[in-house]
Amino acid sequence: MDSSSRGDRLLLATARIGAPKGLGGFLRIHSYSGEFEHILGLEEVFLSAPDSETDRANGAQRAPLRLKVRARDAGDWGASLAFEGYDSPEAARKLTGMEILVPKELASPLKSDEYYIHDLVGLKVVSSGRQVATVAGVLDGGADPLLELRPVSGAPSALVPFRKIFVGEVDLEAGTLELLAEWLLE
Repeated sequence: MDSSSRGDRLLLATARIGAPKGLGGFLRIHSYSGEFEHILGLEEVFLSAPDSETDRANGAQRAPLRLKVRARDAGDWGASLAFEGYDSPEAARKLTGMEILVPKELASPLKSDEYYIHDLVGLKVVSSGRQVATVAGVLDGGADPLLELRPVSGAPSALVPFRKIFVGEVDLEAGTLELLAEWLLE
């Protein structure tokens, strides 16, 4: 999950809005965690449009759109939400592709050994007791997320699968992530 900030309140991206479903302005929801319970319990959300290449180049950030949830639906096919002011498929379609942002406390609860991306980015990567890199980002990988590690040596960034064979203890309080296979930075 990615993050954004609204004032001093941390917002996490928890889902992406898909295509309209039916005639009542409902939109399919694609949950980043694969779970829907936390999304179906929301009364309001912040929606953020993906930044364009021009926005990123200029350092611009769009303010999230705050909407009230007026209805929800779920089934074996997944889940959908309808928002106040978007009562038809044509109106709702304008929201397709936006991300649903929620306060961290309303995001999908974490299981053991799970982390929010926001909590991993910026961690010091240590190996044999010394800092060797910093976590610069987390990317979707085939089987596992990939950690983008920026070596302190100035070498190019390396992608390391977030697997127990390569990554040891993650200590959010200390701000560290243990790299078990330092050779991956070479």
